[in-house]
Order: sequence, then structure tokens, then C-alpha cells
Amino acid sequence: MKQTTGRAMFIAGLLLVIAAQPIVAQSPILDFVFETAPVIVPAGGDSFADLHVTNTSVQEADDIEVSLVEGPVTLATVEPIEELAPFDDVWIRLPLNADESAELGVSLATFEVLYTYCIGDMCYQILEEISVGIDVAAAIPPSDDGDTVAPAVTASAETGVEAWRIALPIVLGVLLAGILLAGHARRRHWSLRLMAFVILGVSLGVGFALNQDQQAQSIGAVLCTSCVGIEVTPHVEAVLSADARERLAALEEPIELLVFSAPWCHACPYAKQLVAQAADVAAALTVRVIDVDEDRDAADRYGIVQSGRTIVPAILRVDTGEILFGIEDLEERLLSLLGAK
Repeated sequence: MKQTTGRAMFIAGLLLVIAAQPIVAQSPILDFVFETAPVIVPAGGDSFADLHVTNTSVQEADDIEVSLVEGPVTLATVEPIEELAPFDDVWIRLPLNADESAELGVSLATFEVLYTYCIGDMCYQILEEISVGIDVAAAIPPSDDGDTVAPAVTASAETGVEAWRIALPIVLGVLLAGILLAGHARRRHWSLRLMAFVILGVSLGVGFALNQDQQAQSIGAVLCTSCVGIEVTPHVEAVLSADARERLAALEEPIELLVFSAPWCHACPYAKQLVAQAADVAAALTVRVIDVDEDRDAADRYGIVQSGRTIVPAILRVDTGEILFGIEDLEERLLSLLGAK
């Protein structure tokens, strides 16, 4: 009896973990660092802040947008970054302006960064807040020619890879090769072999420090589309099976579904097509499609947005509050959600 109970508890826990996966997987994949802090902006003048964005995952980040929430400055229009490849990085220059009447001194400016990424058949939208100190400084008095000179602001947005990141692995590799050759020539010289293992360990440590293991995983994800855990669900046209149509036609209880979608969601068209076909067959079924970008309040109210994070496609049964995420095995899951026997 105890063994049966323990097995049941294990299966229940496993199912709970699987059910929670769409929410847990919805974590930020970008890191943000301002190059200088505080950022100096002259009163009545312009300056800029350079924001370094790094993708820390094997997923591609799309449509990265930066906006100002609050602060002593205004932000000019910034072109969004359409895509950022896995483990890649980019600099975003934020043009700032301080009004002549702005209070001098250092205060905090808060920015919002909005971006999306997809894993398999589910897409996520992440909204993060980042802050940096803004030092509103007095402009230097007019020069002899009558022009007002702004305080000097230095900022460099270098994106090149440091030389040591390239040289160090090469040097370690050459040393390792030399030691192995020497060890092969002197078979009884155990110290050379020991040194070779030390160099190998250091090389591996450097590789992990430079995230080369994650870069290799990224390359593998691109090359191997059939590997377990990184397969991509094909986005084909949605077609209800004959069995599903028969089961849906038998529904009598009125049911309302909300389908949460977004323009940046790759799998949302499939979900919308399948639900629309179900509504054509089941007279008792009503469907309303909600664009999470246009009606974020509704997405937030129904639990599609949690802590600034959004997951779509999502299909909500209004009367029970049950939600389906993604499109894998969607037909069968939809029939179960509707109680179509």
C-alpha cells in the first residue's frame, strides 16, 4: 500500500511539474548593463546613454524595444532591435534630453524593455524595468562666440571582442599540444602528463568562463532540429479531424472561449484557426480573440500576464478558468477542455 501511495504521489508531482512548465520556462533571457553610471546630461541640452544588451540563452530574442517610464529626462525615439541571436550582444544608444528647468543633481531614471522569444510552439513576451542614475549638470557659460557649451560627456560603445578572449584559448591549445608531444617522446616523464591535464583543466575553465559551452549548445540547437528537447513544432494549417467534428457537434452546453494571441507569436495562427473551426461546428461554442498587445488589461485580468511576463497562444474557458498553452496535441486538449466526448 505504501509503495502504491508513493508511486501515486510521484506521478502527481510529475504531472504538476509538467503543467507548470509553461510558466516556469517564461524567464528573462536578456541581461542589461549601462556603460556609464550616472549618465551626465546638461540642463537644456542633449546627451545619450549606451545600454549593453546580452542574450544569455539558446533562444533568439525579437523586437527589443526601450521606453522611458520616469526620470528627470526625456527619451527620443529609439529604433527597436528586430532580432538578437543566441549568446550575441548589441549596444543600444538612448538619446536623452534635459529641460532647462530640470533640477540639477543625480536622480534615478527608469526604463522599460519589452522583447519576445519563442520555445517550440509557445511564445513569451517579457517586460523588464531597468534603472540608471542621471546627473543633470549645469551648462558651461557661453563662450566668446556666444555659444553655450555643454559639459563633456564621454561614452564609448565598443562592441569588439577583447584580444585576450581570442588569444588565451589559442595559447593554451598550443601549450597543450606541445606538452602532449613532449610526453609522447618521453613516455616515462609523468610530470609532463600531469602538466597536460592541468592545462586541459584550465582550458575547460576558460571555455566555461567565456560561455563557450552555451555557444556550442546554441550551434547544436541550430544544426540538430531532431534532438530531444529542442524540436520545433511545424506550423501547418489547422484542420479538425472527422472524429473531432462529430464530438463537437454533440455539444449542447453554451461555452465561451477566449483566445489570447499576439502578432509576434509564431504558433498563434494555428490556435486561432483550430478554435474557429471548432466554433463553426459547435453551435454552443462562442469564441473571442484577444490581442495581448492591444488589450493587455484583459490578458492581465485572466492570468495570461504574470509579473510582466506573457505567454501565448493561450485558450481560456471562461466559466471554469482552465487555460491551454501552446499548440502541441491541441485538438485533443481542446476537446478535453470543452468536455466533448
